[in-house]
Amino acid sequence: MDFLTRGYKGLLGEKGQPQTAEDTVIKLCDRAANSTLLEDRRAAILGLKGLSREYKLEVGDKGLGVLLKILSEDRADIDTAKAILEILNILCAPDRVEDVGRDLGLRFTDEVLQDESHIHLFLDLLQEVDFYVRFHDIQLLATLLTTRPDRVQDYILTAPMGISRLMDLLDDHQEVIRNEGLLLLISLTETNADIQKIVAFQNAFDRLLEIITAEDGLNGGIIVQDCLQLTLNLLRYNVSNQNYFRETSCIQRISGLLGYPSTSEDNVIDYHFSDWHDQGTNNILVLLELVRILVAPNNTNTTTNQRVMNQCGMLKPVIELALASNAPSPAKTQAFYALGDLVRANQTNQEVLARARVTVPIPTYRSNESSTSHSRTTSQSSAHLSFQEQAQAMPPRSAIMGLIAVAVGAEPESYGTRAAATYAFEAYIMSNVEAQVLLASSLAPQSDAANNSDQITAGAQSAGTLLLAALLEWEDSAADPYVVWFASVIFSHILLHNERSKDIIRGIYTADADSTDEGAPLLQLIVKNLNIANKNNADVRVLIGYLCLLCVWLWDSPKSVGDFLAEESHLQMLITLVAQSSSVDPRVQGLCAFLLGVCYEFNNELEGSNVSRSTLYPILINRIGIDLFVNRITRLREAPHFKHASQYLFISPNELKALPDLYFDYQFAEFFKDNYETIQRSIRVDPKATRSPRHSTDTNGNDNDSFSLSAITSLKGVIQTQEAQINELKEKIKQMELESKNSVDNGPASVARQTLESNDEKYAILESKYIALENKYAQLNKEHEDLLECLTEHEENAYVLSPLIEI
Repeated sequence: MDFLTRGYKGLLGEKGQPQTAEDTVIKLCDRAANSTLLEDRRAAILGLKGLSREYKLEVGDKGLGVLLKILSEDRADIDTAKAILEILNILCAPDRVEDVGRDLGLRFTDEVLQDESHIHLFLDLLQEVDFYVRFHDIQLLATLLTTRPDRVQDYILTAPMGISRLMDLLDDHQEVIRNEGLLLLISLTETNADIQKIVAFQNAFDRLLEIITAEDGLNGGIIVQDCLQLTLNLLRYNVSNQNYFRETSCIQRISGLLGYPSTSEDNVIDYHFSDWHDQGTNNILVLLELVRILVAPNNTNTTTNQRVMNQCGMLKPVIELALASNAPSPAKTQAFYALGDLVRANQTNQEVLARARVTVPIPTYRSNESSTSHSRTTSQSSAHLSFQEQAQAMPPRSAIMGLIAVAVGAEPESYGTRAAATYAFEAYIMSNVEAQVLLASSLAPQSDAANNSDQITAGAQSAGTLLLAALLEWEDSAADPYVVWFASVIFSHILLHNERSKDIIRGIYTADADSTDEGAPLLQLIVKNLNIANKNNADVRVLIGYLCLLCVWLWDSPKSVGDFLAEESHLQMLITLVAQSSSVDPRVQGLCAFLLGVCYEFNNELEGSNVSRSTLYPILINRIGIDLFVNRITRLREAPHFKHASQYLFISPNELKALPDLYFDYQFAEFFKDNYETIQRSIRVDPKATRSPRHSTDTNGNDNDSFSLSAITSLKGVIQTQEAQINELKEKIKQMELESKNSVDNGPASVARQTLESNDEKYAILESKYIALENKYAQLNKEHEDLLECLTEHEENAYVLSPLIEI
């Protein structure tokens, strides 16, 4: 009681009158700084602690420097150190939003960080034994790091053993301290590459994986997510850490965490219908993001990491998670993206995916129902069957079939998941010519019995026929335009830069529902659907999907162009859409103009085209005009949805409740950007001029140099012919020189004297022939050099403007 009485009296002014808050703070700070007894200093500090929340400004202004000095001198006293750390935490904490005009937390943080020795002191306090001292010390460091991350990171880097002491927190036997230290390290490693490297080489990966294992792996709580997040921070944008992660066999341990399938080759039924809680979903999302970082496109280590992940069995659980699980939609979406990055442009991994077979309860897709009602119906119907019963009824299918089924809506998945499945398919088909040809071959229609079925099930068809059904039966899925859109994107990747695939598909005839004949070419049916969709005012995504497919199909394919132009209505439809001044979406008009340009550029009468270039040119000029043609294409190039086409076909979660703003495939956008200038220039040049390349400039100074593949091929032929003529002339000259010399020098003297006059005459004739041949040789050689110059110039232009032409 005497202690409390003295403390109370110390807070009273003269004659026992209460003091103001500022006077009280001044007196307490004076007592804390000058009292000789530790108890008195501690009592003053506790008094400041009690006032710090309500009188933050007064305590910070008068006592901050005093508190930091006392902490440095009396750190051995646990109660004093704990109280000061709590006060500092309160003073440096960011103010509420409404107090942003006078951010005292930022001001006091800057005062603390004026001297880097304060950070060093806080790091030293991490070695204390007392729980509360360490707990408040970690929180204070986290508070300072949140407000001034760069300065705190610099001070930690200069502190002796600073990062080592932070890393020791991961091994602390007190879970609260370990967890707080984990959060501090996450904040510390978000942006600083130097700290990332030091932390990684402090055995961080092993420590974190040990914690994850101890916390029951991906089934664990939020600590598992924090450990994965810290690992993610250490690997993102840090190639050296990625190498270290692979070299220390951590990729194999990550694969073990994903090891949902058992060691047997059979599908694991329990996994397909495992219980998914929210935290488990968050854990798997972060882990899959970690996988994607290691195999990100255009990364120097991607190929090596892809190989290691395949060797350690990473592909199988990712395939199972994406295609044969009841995982929540976000988890499946991320699994599809990870699968795409694992197989992108990697033939070995692509073959593993192609061989994979999965068993999954496949819902029935009724073509006359929307995706929403379809999802509700299939969920109710499948709920009455066990997985064993459904697995017996539906045999295993290929993983590629599963990708297409999800993408085109044959299974009830969100738009985001379908976009991710399409991305995975694009990655599988990339640099995989044989897969393109194989899938093109699978487009042949099945028997009539299959076609007459009133239901389309993903398990009853090949990948190609399922894709074909989604592409052609757009009216049955009018409520979901992405059935056609995703099918068109997949189809275009099967055809992209692959003439063999185009040849195969040109030979496919498909029966039209309105026709009784044997069938029509697939190209004509697609154009017919495009025309009907336009007349019925279908969603613009349907039109864009068809047009993008046709652009890819006809590009650099004269035979396909000939098939397209065989029907006069095709050309008339495109011209009408381009020429209309209103009621047509500008993106559709731009694609139609581009498609017309492709037909003109790659129209080759030798391939059987019914409409020659000479016939097509005046139609385009008179019906559309050069300026309008160029403007339509330019407007498409500048369209926001086109310019910002997502490389990953990403759909924001905010867009999942309605049709997302996904209109263009990224690969098509890049294809268009690479070639649209060539098409714009092609319409400016007379059809005969493109046969003989020339360089000219219009009145505005624009380059009108135009060329075609046939012209360059012809130019090469001329050069080869002239080279042969030059070589032949050289041989004749050598032979004539030899004959002349022999006739003069090597004959017997008597014969030479008798035929001297005759030889002189012959020599004169030979000499004149020799001079004539030399002149002709010089002329041909000059022409040859000029042609080589011309060819080099056009080869350079061809490389820039038309990457598809291989010089």
